[in-house]
Amino acid sequence: MATSLICSRLTASLRNSGARNTISSASKVLGGSSGLFGGHVSQPQQQQQRNLSLHEYMSIGLLKEAGISVPAGLVASSSEEAYAVAKQIGSKDLVVKAQVLAGGRGKGTFEGGLKGGVRIVYSPEEARDISSQMIGRKLYTKQTGEAGRICNQVFICERRYPRREYYFAITMERSYQGPVLIGSSQGGVNIEDVAAENPDAIVKEPIDIVEGIKMEQAIKVAQKMGFPPALVNEAAENMVKLYNLFIKYDASMVEINPMVEDSSGIVMCMDAKINFDSNAAYRQKKVFDMQDWTQEDPRDRQAAKADLNYIGLDGTIGCL
Repeated sequence: MATSLICSRLTASLRNSGARNTISSASKVLGGSSGLFGGHVSQPQQQQQRNLSLHEYMSIGLLKEAGISVPAGLVASSSEEAYAVAKQIGSKDLVVKAQVLAGGRGKGTFEGGLKGGVRIVYSPEEARDISSQMIGRKLYTKQTGEAGRICNQVFICERRYPRREYYFAITMERSYQGPVLIGSSQGGVNIEDVAAENPDAIVKEPIDIVEGIKMEQAIKVAQKMGFPPALVNEAAENMVKLYNLFIKYDASMVEINPMVEDSSGIVMCMDAKINFDSNAAYRQKKVFDMQDWTQEDPRDRQAAKADLNYIGLDGTIGCL
């Protein structure tokens, strides 16, 4: 079975596996043609990522457990549950987010015609209506292509009103043999575009993985990102907590876009994307038990059941 599986996958064309082969936004920012680290980092090649990705609501849950400020929210698996969740949250303005492991949700289209996988609603009834058009249907984005991704759940959270939006991420950088903090005053947008058009807007701070993050490093990053003086310490505290989460769970990337100063004057992480090193599965059972196989290539699941390490490649490769 194992040999047959390997050969069948090697001989298959993997053009549709683009989501597996993409480099994270943070990694692209570090190694892009804009040379943010000078000549020290070479232009990245498209490479395999041995990572586990979690749904947004799962990542937000991990942040909340770590004491990081996040919007109040709950997940729903049906339109009626969405109605109940919306009532429970109790906010007048809510955001309904389709839970699919793909980028570009906001500009995606559902089968059935609904535009946008991230929608603002103003009542539990509207949350129920919008959720009914998301749950159980495929969402098509630039990243999913024609295959689309099934939406089995929605994340409903309170709507916050940011005064300023920032970008923050932590990623492993091979050239520095350890983690790097990345920040920008321009959050809520495609950070790759910011890096290409205005590389000076990107802040970067390598961290000694043995010594760990120091508060003064986080403060320096927060200041360079443009947080108001009164919020620098609060922003830095959130960064330190994010770094500790990054290390605790063997993450390969933590991306917050955006991190905001909201209208009430607090620093909050509005969205979270976390990737985990699959080599750490044996000691991160809690995290890897969350894996949603409905969002993965079914052949990957077959390989996992056969206890195989499969790495897909672009192009057509023959097994001789």
